[in-house]
Amino acid sequence: MKKFLLNALSVLTTVFLTVTAIFAQAAKPAATAPVKTTAAANETAHALLYKISGKNLKKPSYVFGTIHIICPNDMFSMEKLSGYLDQTDQLVMELDMDNTAEMQAMGAGLVMPDGKTLKDFLNAEQFAKVDEMFKNYMGMSAENVKQVKPAFLAIMLAASPKVLGCAPGSYEKSLLEAAVAKKKGVEGLETTASQFAVFDKMPLEKQAKDLYEMAANPQKSFDQFKALIATYKQQNSDALYETINAQAGDDKEFKTNLLDNRNIDWVPKLEKAMTERASFIAVGGGHLGGKKGVLNLLREKGYKIEAIKL
Repeated sequence: MKKFLLNALSVLTTVFLTVTAIFAQAAKPAATAPVKTTAAANETAHALLYKISGKNLKKPSYVFGTIHIICPNDMFSMEKLSGYLDQTDQLVMELDMDNTAEMQAMGAGLVMPDGKTLKDFLNAEQFAKVDEMFKNYMGMSAENVKQVKPAFLAIMLAASPKVLGCAPGSYEKSLLEAAVAKKKGVEGLETTASQFAVFDKMPLEKQAKDLYEMAANPQKSFDQFKALIATYKQQNSDALYETINAQAGDDKEFKTNLLDNRNIDWVPKLEKAMTERASFIAVGGGHLGGKKGVLNLLREKGYKIEAIKL
């Protein structure tokens, strides 16, 4: 089981936005209102890749908004992205995926503490419903992964080939391979432990309840997540942020911990990294837009941000 989970996470890496989208849609109507972008968004060009220059930077850096679950055919050209990576000296991601210890730490963070399993939070009928969903979409019983935190069980389902219609690709994995091949430095903005700490603020009882609600109509949740991918492909970081914000529903505290607080924490680290070496920054696309998004926070620091269409 551990090998399976580590393989899955080597592709997904930072998957918190995915969980927000999947769980939030389980209890919402299928129809969604049109996304409205902020006034600030209308004053700038939209993209997922941006050039960062000005202030005290000797060379420009670039920031690219990724999505952690996507079909390879839906990914933007890695040849184009590699061209911008070539103009920089290091790759900066949410996690240093080139750090073996960080990657190994993921396995422990996936498992519920104190020997608890999904059956401790669901009754027999509820567990049977979740088990049915796993058999239908994963070809395996939930018994095999019942020790895994419920939120990450949802991720496994969303990333399954039967749901996506493909074996998922990964921008992070592809960019890491390119950076290592080009002998560029690789840095992480945070640790595996800090990422799990953010997500562990959602009680296991709630995670299990959300997973059961998802099992009641899994296709609705998957369809909504596919709609999020469609928004991503429009190359509009503000629209992507607004979509994720809407899907977070009433859980504003979780959204603040998931996005805003992490963005604020990242900015001084990004400034240091870009000042020392020109950087290609790859973080989840939901972190770019909004008043407390990485782009606006960097603008407020005096940097020039220019959109680049892929």
